[in-house]
Amino acid sequence: MIIRPVEPADQAEWLRLRLELWPDSTAEEEAEVIDRFLAGYPLPTLMAAFVGVRPEGGLCGLVEVAIHETAPGCTTDRIGFLEAWYVDPDWRGRGMGRALVARAEAWARAAGCREMASDTEPAYPLSPAAHAALGYEEVARFFRKDI
Repeated sequence: MIIRPVEPADQAEWLRLRLELWPDSTAEEEAEVIDRFLAGYPLPTLMAAFVGVRPEGGLCGLVEVAIHETAPGCTTDRIGFLEAWYVDPDWRGRGMGRALVARAEAWARAAGCREMASDTEPAYPLSPAAHAALGYEEVARFFRKDI
């Protein structure tokens, strides 16, 4: 299983993965984020990106990570945060998601973090179980209302 940092040559496949994860976004919005990251512009929610590579080439998953000063349930002020995590359906259940998160955690540890955090939304019903399988615990729920 190959997990490596994203490269400029991955741009089209990285865009595809981001659009699979966030179908309500647009190709233009996601391409702009990718362009800024690859150009070296600082992005608070995208500090490192890693991809899973299919044996025949092409990508099958991604993880994007940043460092936050706060996160629900965390006690330190330097927290690795999973900003994006996606695996193509044909690669789920093979350990790719686990390997991607392990790579993100290693990056955060090397950057001085002692905790990791993540969030999810109801639109991703598989996410809570996937997080729990990797040792993440649910620590808070947020609610909102228009008034």
